[in-house]
Amino acid sequence: MMAVWIVSLRPKSSVAAWLSSDTLFGALFWALKQLEGELGVQSWLRRCQNDSPQIAISSAFPFVETDEPIRFLPKPLTLNPTADVVACWKSDRKKFLDALKAAKDVSKANFLSETLFALAARGELRAKELLEQVMNKQVERHSGCLMLREEAERIASAIEKGHRKRERAEPKRDEREERERKRRLRLWATTDTQHTAVDRVLTSAAEGLLYFDTEHFFAPKVGLYFLLRCPDDFPVRAILQFLSHSGVGGNRTVGKGHFEWDAKPAGQWLAQVEAQNPNAVVLLSRCTPKPNEFEWQKSVYRVTSRRPKFESAYGQPMRVYKGIIRQLVEGSVLCPKQFKDAYGQLVNVGDAKDWDGKQHPVFHNGIGFPLRVVMPNEVE
Repeated sequence: MMAVWIVSLRPKSSVAAWLSSDTLFGALFWALKQLEGELGVQSWLRRCQNDSPQIAISSAFPFVETDEPIRFLPKPLTLNPTADVVACWKSDRKKFLDALKAAKDVSKANFLSETLFALAARGELRAKELLEQVMNKQVERHSGCLMLREEAERIASAIEKGHRKRERAEPKRDEREERERKRRLRLWATTDTQHTAVDRVLTSAAEGLLYFDTEHFFAPKVGLYFLLRCPDDFPVRAILQFLSHSGVGGNRTVGKGHFEWDAKPAGQWLAQVEAQNPNAVVLLSRCTPKPNEFEWQKSVYRVTSRRPKFESAYGQPMRVYKGIIRQLVEGSVLCPKQFKDAYGQLVNVGDAKDWDGKQHPVFHNGIGFPLRVVMPNEVE
């Protein structure tokens, strides 16, 4: 039997990079190797190479702990306003300028609240309706997330309570209300932290060797979550217990990427955000599709090129980079020729050696995690 888990990550530190589906897949399988050994990993990898892979992982998306958690999902690319949509207001100059400004806000957003996503999945929210709601202030954008104004108020209240608890201070009364509200609705901050290399001989900072690392800091009550579809016999809780100690992502040996992990069944929640009569899927992960899986003429998608590195924590890779890998990004809306629980494939990117000298093949995750949706008529 297959199970779907919603895994919540509550940050205990900053994060070196946003956790994509391939990063999470690698973290889970390296943890699996420590728990079940090489033979166990090989067995599960073979099950991922079936026609419909048995393990699919989404990328990590933000959520906010209010009275009921508000989760965000990737914005479907079909909701990006086109020139034809904005032109609906060209007869009124003021509304046309407002539409242009709102269209920029929508285009810059990466995530939708689960309420908006559910409407879009059922075909009840399209690019024009979303643009109208942004123009009428019914929908707001904060930290790259589109949310209803009511949801924004709940999030602002939750973050403010978290700040008070963390700082043990009373709320400031002398600041302008709107400015303070925007500050409370900042879900995370991205900064570049300066470092310098240390000369081992002089035991001091080396001249001219400054460099910067990017870090993401989360507001109180804000965390990440991802979805995991796997067979019932996959050791989910043991793997998460291992990752709670080891961390995930870059720079974890210096304290980055450490979380409190929690997994719950996701079936009931998924039923609320998926369409009942779908004709398309939206990707919640990066995906390297197999030939003839989708009808590309009817699909709306975006391709990214990446050059990921080999993992070096558990062995010595034969080279640093895996090469250039091209994948479909989260939010791509695709028309499949057949509905399945997972699409795409694992990509063989070379070989690596363990510390004991044993050589093994290395795979990069390109398995797509789909949610079933209704494709808007205007892009069919």
